[in-house]
Amino acid sequence: MTPKQSRSTYRAGDRKETFWDRLGSKRRTLAIIGLALFLIADVVLVGLALTANGRSTDDPTQRPIPTFGGTPTTTASPEVTEEPVADEATNRFIAAGNATVLWRATQGTCEAPAVVERSEDAGVTWAVIPTAQAFDLRVVYALTATSEDEVQLVGSAGAECAVGGFSSADAGDTWDSSPELLSTVAYQTPVAPDGSSAVVMAGQPVAAPCPAVEVLAADETRTVTACSAVLAEWDASNGSWTAIPFAGIHAVELQPEQILFAARGVTGCTGLGVLRVPGATLTATSAPEEVSCIADADLAAPAALTSADGVSWLWVGDTLFSSPDGGVSWASVGS
Repeated sequence: MTPKQSRSTYRAGDRKETFWDRLGSKRRTLAIIGLALFLIADVVLVGLALTANGRSTDDPTQRPIPTFGGTPTTTASPEVTEEPVADEATNRFIAAGNATVLWRATQGTCEAPAVVERSEDAGVTWAVIPTAQAFDLRVVYALTATSEDEVQLVGSAGAECAVGGFSSADAGDTWDSSPELLSTVAYQTPVAPDGSSAVVMAGQPVAAPCPAVEVLAADETRTVTACSAVLAEWDASNGSWTAIPFAGIHAVELQPEQILFAARGVTGCTGLGVLRVPGATLTATSAPEEVSCIADADLAAPAALTSADGVSWLWVGDTLFSSPDGGVSWASVGS
């Protein structure tokens, strides 16, 4: 044997017999047929499974692939409905000279001046009082009436929007500068960009009982404010506020021996509920008593209350309501 031959260990005649070789020709044919039938059956079962899940095997529609931790671009965002909100300048004012003569004003801004109106028929019709030429009124902070012809207001006027006191003794035909009002009338400053506001009494700012005062009512002896969750009265004897919890107050009026106010969220009332807090002063134990419900009152609009000679008025939204019985029953004026 040559060296080359000795390094070769493979010979064709040495192949071992396999399992497939030991099968006869007939058996090999049957095995192939069985394998084919198995594959066909498997395809049929897969198709049935897809159909049972509501999807056809030949459905060409592309389904979006679920994603986690992100927003699929093929999914539309749901429509968001915000609750209605009041005007930017939420305060409004109304004052009664007697049972038939009323004054009212929007708050206004330095850029969008306030509007002052007067009614001689208990609020059925209103006439705009021209103030632009008289003293260029821009903003109203407080409005009071002492008779059918006498009205006083604290507001900002002129190009510089400077705060001042103004009064009229002839139903608004002419106006006088009344700086003394700044030290005798309590009023609320407009809400600042940070949401805060201040209360001015005796010409000096006083820390409010909450970040932003929403409603203020004052007379010769009492000053009451309402915030998002409290009703508070200033105690001049110790220079502090006395507060009770109450949310959703829209308007407040001081009456002899009680506080009358209108608020949303009163149980059983779909509109604004009218409530009273009896007593000459507010105490920590004072409890509001429900008087009535004005179902048609706009819950999203600013409001103002006033009374004279046994008649009360609530101005809310575009509607003026009146009550001849101390707030027990209400009807829209002119309806």
